[in-house]
Amino acid sequence: MLRQERRNPGPNFSNPTPISTVSVGSINQPDFGKGSAKAYLHLLCTAKHWKQPLFECCNEEGPPHIKLFTFKVSVLSEEGFVIVESYSNARTTKKAAAEDAAEGAVWCLKHMSSSW
Repeated sequence: MLRQERRNPGPNFSNPTPISTVSVGSINQPDFGKGSAKAYLHLLCTAKHWKQPLFECCNEEGPPHIKLFTFKVSVLSEEGFVIVESYSNARTTKKAAAEDAAEGAVWCLKHMSSSW
């Protein structure tokens, strides 16, 4: 008998969204479709011909068994100008902190898009 496993399907990379159709205004907060805010931010930077987002862990606090991490993401233009910089709330994992920072950056870019 075959055993069926239940898995979270995650993002569908076999049929990616064409980069030319990526639009900041098309994001519905907080649901980023099938992917993450980090992945969307990377696609957006590629579509806008910006440098890829730079994620940095800017703060670690607490004892080793209950550390909290704060991340910063910077989005730069090809010329090196800062377009947006976003900080996460303190999170228990680096991955969650980076995702939180990316969500903030996407939110800012979405609300700035009317001025582009």
